[in-house]
Amino acid sequence: MIRRLKTIEDAESILDYFNGFHDGFIKQLTLNSPDEFKDWGHQLCTGNLSLEIIFAHYNYAAGERPHTQLVAAEFRQVKELSIDFSGQAHEWSILNVSVTESTRTREDGSSEACFKAVFLQNRLESNDWKSNEDLAFTFAESVFREI
Repeated sequence: MIRRLKTIEDAESILDYFNGFHDGFIKQLTLNSPDEFKDWGHQLCTGNLSLEIIFAHYNYAAGERPHTQLVAAEFRQVKELSIDFSGQAHEWSILNVSVTESTRTREDGSSEACFKAVFLQNRLESNDWKSNEDLAFTFAESVFREI
């Protein structure tokens, strides 16, 4: 099944369907850039990244999707990328993924509407679990595909 995220309602429906990827984990994360060298000393930098994340995920309810499910999500026109995977191995499962409406600055200084994705994971600090934004970025649209 393929689900396209173009509106905030799409985001809510997708995250509800996958239970916010709770207790899943990132199996693969790939950052792609179309930038290139045009000739000696001349490069074309677009600032237009795409991010593909493959989630290992399952939902708890009996009869739901299998525990071996993989979901590929491609995020287009990614900017403002922040990654902080500093936790221990037992802290790597996802607590929740959220997507909100946001704005960001364009190359010409104007602002544009976009989405912001935030991945929360737990950190064990002084025997107390605290949520941490381990991955955050803005994007224009996304496609989720069950593998």
